[in-house]
Amino acid sequence: MERRVEELLTRGVEALEKLAQDEIELKLETKPPVCPHCATMNPNIRVEVNGEGSFAEFFIPAHCLHCNNVFYIFPLQWEVLKSVEEVREFTEEKVNLGGFTKNGGND
Repeated sequence: MERRVEELLTRGVEALEKLAQDEIELKLETKPPVCPHCATMNPNIRVEVNGEGSFAEFFIPAHCLHCNNVFYIFPLQWEVLKSVEEVREFTEEKVNLGGFTKNGGND
């Protein structure tokens, strides 16, 4: 029995080592920040979030202030930052790179 357990452990370790060597390509398709009702690019929105749950299953009900409709945001990728200062720096960098505008597309 010990010989069989040793054989299985050896096979498991070899399989893990092989997986660690394989290059994994992960593709996430992201979409622009567009209201699904009025198609406004990066609209000003209002959100009211309460509750608790798993970080990976978090979604945000958003009220579009352009067309007055509600839609739901489900983030597929997170940028997790430690401080408000880091958020400001990240936002400024995105604005400088043309990733989004400061005033919800009203610049």
